[in-house]
Amino acid sequence: MEASVKNHLNIKKEKETQSETQKNLSERFSMNWIVSRRYDGFFFIGSCVFTLFFLRIFMWAETQDLAPQGDSVILTYFIFTAIFDHPHIFQTFSRTHADKEEFEERKHMHTWGLAAFIVAGLILTGMGFEKELIVFAAFFGSWHIIRQHSGFLKAYKGINQDFDKIDDYLDTGLFYSGMFACFFRDYSDIKSPVVVYKELTANFPYLSPQITEIVWSIFIFFLVAFSLRQVWRLYKRKSINIPKILFLVAALSTHYFVFFLTALPFLVAESLETVYHNIQYQGFVMHYQRKRFSHIKNIVLKWFGVAMIYGLVVGTIEVIGLMTNGWVKWLFVPFTMIVLYHYYIDGLIWKFGKNPELRKLLFDKKD
Repeated sequence: MEASVKNHLNIKKEKETQSETQKNLSERFSMNWIVSRRYDGFFFIGSCVFTLFFLRIFMWAETQDLAPQGDSVILTYFIFTAIFDHPHIFQTFSRTHADKEEFEERKHMHTWGLAAFIVAGLILTGMGFEKELIVFAAFFGSWHIIRQHSGFLKAYKGINQDFDKIDDYLDTGLFYSGMFACFFRDYSDIKSPVVVYKELTANFPYLSPQITEIVWSIFIFFLVAFSLRQVWRLYKRKSINIPKILFLVAALSTHYFVFFLTALPFLVAESLETVYHNIQYQGFVMHYQRKRFSHIKNIVLKWFGVAMIYGLVVGTIEVIGLMTNGWVKWLFVPFTMIVLYHYYIDGLIWKFGKNPELRKLLFDKKD
């Protein structure tokens, strides 16, 4: 009897010790996630490894003697645009056109505005500004990716109550200086036309390489300051925002890898830069669909299936247009403008500060 009581007390004490340890860890390390540890780990943070996947596809294609004709570039780009990029573009419509509240709020933008984007693309192409459109899309696309990453950074700060002013300054400074150091590294000191595919080239505006050196120095300053701040927080027993740190490492290291460690053709670099963003967006929109359309059975699978069909069709049209450079290019102009519409409208439909109900829907775990 006494042995049984002692065992019970020992088990109880052990559980209390474990509970106390977990409590101490939760106080020292803040680990609140947008959806869950596994979901965020795959879609929002760990999906950065897909940049390596695309680099591997390109390297494999080169070993198959496809490189001399440039087909290693087009194969890599087709897989990217058909399976990853255009499907994520289509998913935007679940937020803009399928969501009755959002559609009513910006009805003209989602109808006449979208039509205006497409007409503008056709006019610009007809006037011979196709190359300039490519340059604009490249810049706008990079900025769009940076802004999406910034949104995830703010989300991880918000759900982990990471609101100290000095951390806000350091997080923002580290993120933007790192992103722009990569951006200027890719788009500065360009003195000759950039080959898009075979004879199709585009002239990018010349930016001094000194810009990269300046921004890189600013980034190093913020990196050191940020690291010291984490050490100080540990010393003062303040909580460390683990999801935020993991996300910053994933986003910054991915862009550093693409723009500093590799020298790739334009379309391949675009694929590597964008695929992480694509999967992030798919994951976030699927989370939104589950919440907003919870009354519809298999809503996520339905949207994903149609999005994949859309991607394969549009990706095929786009690649054929690049390879033939003939009348087919007119078929993918509307889809290119839908991409630009996506860039623009995304900056409006996910503003949680102006839509507290949407923020509550997506981030409140009590729902």
